[in-house]
Amino acid sequence: MKTNRRIEDILDTAQREQRCAVGLADRDRRALLRRAREGLLDRPHRNLYVRSEYWRSLTPHQQHLHLARSLAVLHPQWVFAGLTAACVHGFEHQYATHRNAAVFVADPYAGPRRSSGIVHRLHMPDVRPVVVDGLRVTDARRTLIDCAQRHSFREMLPMVDSAARRGVDIQGLPSLCRELGQDGAMIARSCAYADPLSENGGESLARAMMIELGFMVPRLQREFPHPTNPETPYRADFTWELPGGVVIVGEYDGMGKYVMADARRGTIQARVHAEREREVHLLAQGVTRIVRFEFDDLTHPERLERKLVEAGVPRHRPGG
Repeated sequence: MKTNRRIEDILDTAQREQRCAVGLADRDRRALLRRAREGLLDRPHRNLYVRSEYWRSLTPHQQHLHLARSLAVLHPQWVFAGLTAACVHGFEHQYATHRNAAVFVADPYAGPRRSSGIVHRLHMPDVRPVVVDGLRVTDARRTLIDCAQRHSFREMLPMVDSAARRGVDIQGLPSLCRELGQDGAMIARSCAYADPLSENGGESLARAMMIELGFMVPRLQREFPHPTNPETPYRADFTWELPGGVVIVGEYDGMGKYVMADARRGTIQARVHAEREREVHLLAQGVTRIVRFEFDDLTHPERLERKLVEAGVPRHRPGG
């Protein structure tokens, strides 16, 4: 195919700006569409184009932000809301929340108008946007409230944890939700269990599952002395402190804790050695048992449940 330098420049610019290419002139739209029909470009939405190999290299989160930035070029007056605003604010969430590929836009007008393709409109008669990374979005608190109308507790707790970790004031969100005429049950539950000490979305998801399964809520990031490096104590992801001096530590995806910046330490053997050393030191500090789990256990809740039961983590109520 003959190279069209103008189209290549449009695609290159879009890629540098981490968005899809848009055809602002008729000839560009025709040229981009022709390439998409020939299988050279992906077309995730009307008049949005991206090199196929590049698009496939992106995570669902990155793809979502690319779509939002592209739509902002075409519609600079739009205010992004819901999960799209959560992405822009940097709130932790699971890739699975992008399963329907929707981009959410605040719409001051009531009625069924103009939700089409990937664009889903959320009715907001009085939206007050903020600008984050060059995009107009709903503010952090409104974003959490809107997400709570659509997402489960397992999906919401990582968002609210990370918002609290970033300094967002989550107090009063349930009452603000009611003032907006929305159901406040999910945001109230999420705020009640939120903890800014959760370090990442995986830890938050694990804790949400523990809560849903009826287990005792763990303490987060408890420190234990490091005998060979006192200035950097060990921090346990989850700790349960029980009567009789029983201390159970839960470690999520522990291998990440042992990845060294020095590539020479980046072997499996070195990581396993560091993990064993950490376990020995924790047990020497009075830890009774250590239970480890990873993301695969979170995708199969019965595995997480079995591991916690076998470790002796108490329940406030039966699971289910």
